[in-house]
Amino acid sequence: MGRRTREEAAATRERVIASAGHLAQAHGVQGVTLEEVARDIGMTRGAIYGHFRTRAELLDALLCRAEADIESRLARAPAQLEPLLAALLQGDELARNVSLLTAVLQHKCATSCELCPLRARVLLRGAWLRDRLAAWLPEPERVHLLMAHLWGLLSAQSLHLAPAGLAQHAGALARLYAGDGSAPCAFPDTARDLLLRDIP
Repeated sequence: MGRRTREEAAATRERVIASAGHLAQAHGVQGVTLEEVARDIGMTRGAIYGHFRTRAELLDALLCRAEADIESRLARAPAQLEPLLAALLQGDELARNVSLLTAVLQHKCATSCELCPLRARVLLRGAWLRDRLAAWLPEPERVHLLMAHLWGLLSAQSLHLAPAGLAQHAGALARLYAGDGSAPCAFPDTARDLLLRDIP
């Protein structure tokens, strides 16, 4: 049997990652194992191990894909709050990553394991996104509420409780958090304090 070409290897790697994404969406992160991926795409475990030596490497590839999607959306959007929000809410691809991100973020263990570094990375990238959005708010402390609002919308979309293409609501969301330029949107202090207390 001849050696695989780079193109064939890249195509196989993409099939593996796509299968892992499908399994994560259907069964959560616990359903993403190298054995399940191999079964899902009709390959041997050895063929999967040729691309990913561990489950953590495979989950890392899924996270890289989610990060690249977010960065690409933000890079294409004009540097204004409404287009940034529209870019994040466009389509349903980003919502599909929410289940992966949620599972990684909810992971907690007493000893170091394969998901702990991934969780730390998601938290760092979340802080990066928070800082990016805060730069466009007249009151940067509102960014915690905005992040919670975005997360809720994307979570509802990933659960099919909200329609795809929530981008048409970006204008209303931008006005809610940044105002329309004439008068800042005011949140009651008690409501803001209640919401911020429960946001990590």
